[in-house]
Amino acid sequence: MKRALITGISGFVGRHLREELLRANWQVYGFDIRPAGEKVFVGDLSDRTALTRAIADCQPDAVFHLAGIIKSTDPQTYYTSNLFGTVNLLDAVMQMEKRPKVVLASSSAVYGLTKSARPITERSPLRPVTEYAVSKVAQETAALRYHYAFGLDVVIVRMFNLLGPGQSPDLACSAFARQIALAEISEQNEIVTGNLDAKRDFVDVRDAALAFALLAEKGEAGQTYNVCSGNAVAIQQCLSEMMLRSKKQLSARVDPARVQKNDVPVQVGSFQKLHKAVGWNPRISLNESLTDLLDDWRVRVHRGDPPSESKLS
Repeated sequence: MKRALITGISGFVGRHLREELLRANWQVYGFDIRPAGEKVFVGDLSDRTALTRAIADCQPDAVFHLAGIIKSTDPQTYYTSNLFGTVNLLDAVMQMEKRPKVVLASSSAVYGLTKSARPITERSPLRPVTEYAVSKVAQETAALRYHYAFGLDVVIVRMFNLLGPGQSPDLACSAFARQIALAEISEQNEIVTGNLDAKRDFVDVRDAALAFALLAEKGEAGQTYNVCSGNAVAIQQCLSEMMLRSKKQLSARVDPARVQKNDVPVQVGSFQKLHKAVGWNPRISLNESLTDLLDDWRVRVHRGDPPSESKLS
């Protein structure tokens, strides 16, 4: 039985990846800043000793590196976590006699402002426009150094906009779903939004988890793969679809304070390289993703769950 170590196992992608790997008969361990059940080592990416101990103890065949920061008021945090945390992890991996494969979670944010209407491929230029995106470019570059300099088997996964149950309300569609769920049990009748005109390539987190699992088996070392749907959808459409599923009549209001600076107007990717490598295709429709996201928030609101932290995982 193959062994996997997932950093950020308690996060959005981490929880779904754990389930996907268990279905595929992997033995799954985790590394996380919070206790998250059995076989989870508690520690921070800044702690090289904790990382080394976790990897030595579980002897993984593959390390899925999901932990990181996606939103922060302190730009330094992006580099501390996403860049230097990754370097600490890879240094720990390098100490192993039998080095595991590393599947690294990156983001379509690295592409930034595209100058073509054609779908983005892995060869498209990188034009990051946010601190987060720059930190992910730096993270990728550092990881590839370990491949080129030391022969480490590293695969990079550039995830486009994820959707699905368990998502943080820091991201637009999840924020809408949470507001709708709260409105259904209160006197609230208005959903507050940011820019609704931007078009994004949405892919379900469960499809992304499958892509990670397949790339651990068949992904080529030193290569980068897009995980996306191949379709650009306006955020307005996502909001409209969820409002149609609301149990009460709601209206939407754009709050200028929520409109992001340097927002990329349109982004759509190509998953052809991933399909050719491992046979992956998106399986879950946008409507199903949005429905599951809204239903999940109804459960979370009913339980009184606090909003989750701004972690990539």
